[in-house]
Amino acid sequence: MKPLKLTMQAFGSYGRQTVIDFRKTNQNLFLITGDTGSGKTTIFDAIVFALYGEASSSANKKDGVELQSQFAEPEVEPFVELEFLEGMASDARKYVVRRTPRHVRPLRRGKGSTEEKESVVLILPDGTEYPRKETDKKLEEIIGLTKSQFMQVAMIAQGEFMELLRARSDDKKIIFRKLFHTEIYEAIVKELAQRRKEKQGEISQIKTKCQTEIAHVKVPEGVTDEEDVPQLQALKERISLSEHLSVTDMEAFMEVLERLCHRLKEACDQAQEVYTTARKDALAKRDAYSEAGELEKRFDEMKQAEEELKICEQQAEEMTKTAGWLCR
Repeated sequence: MKPLKLTMQAFGSYGRQTVIDFRKTNQNLFLITGDTGSGKTTIFDAIVFALYGEASSSANKKDGVELQSQFAEPEVEPFVELEFLEGMASDARKYVVRRTPRHVRPLRRGKGSTEEKESVVLILPDGTEYPRKETDKKLEEIIGLTKSQFMQVAMIAQGEFMELLRARSDDKKIIFRKLFHTEIYEAIVKELAQRRKEKQGEISQIKTKCQTEIAHVKVPEGVTDEEDVPQLQALKERISLSEHLSVTDMEAFMEVLERLCHRLKEACDQAQEVYTTARKDALAKRDAYSEAGELEKRFDEMKQAEEELKICEQQAEEMTKTAGWLCR
């Protein structure tokens, strides 16, 4: 925030309207000097009051009729108006805030006095007036600092510099983060932390699935000639019982399992070939056996037929003899 012009009227030590134009000197460093009670602190009070509605000192939280000047006529309205720039030099935007403190004024008719409430007007860079109810929040958003933070880094009142030095580390981080506009890096850190948390959750689910799947792996038993079996069994037990799954163990398990599966597949393929050959032989022998059985059956039938034929021939001879005897 860079102040351009400060106007005070009936405010603190300044009874008459007083204008301080910070642009006249064309410099960024100012020295405010004067005798005690001459109004040096009132200038700081006016700037802070315009922005935050309170005097500058943390010990002096004047924000009402106590800010009304005793050196002005009662009918003179007290106010503070501050013109300032906010943003980088190449993209600075001008704002004007005018704040009137709670004050006492004479009645317009008759005798006596009445108390006026505090009011504030904020003019945006485009010349429009911001809604009054939300002005205080908007001003804090524009400045980027609370009053406490502003007083610690931008306008330190007399005797209060030690508050910044003595502030807790967490408070200093917040102040300097806003002062140097590093909120984006904090947002990046939070985003990365959130992503890390999500990825850790995904990794945890993957680990659980891996352990479940590994528990379902059946290690061959009774295979004494396979050197990978004991190693695979040891890895399975270690992974299943481990709270923190090791990627190295998982890679070793998959490597041994793949190697073992490859060799078991080769053995299975060889066994399948032996089985196929044996089955073919068995089928061929079964067919040969069936044919032999049929052939044997035919031989039996032929033998029986031969025997029946002999019987028939014998019967034929007897019948011939008998027929000859009858013919005589």
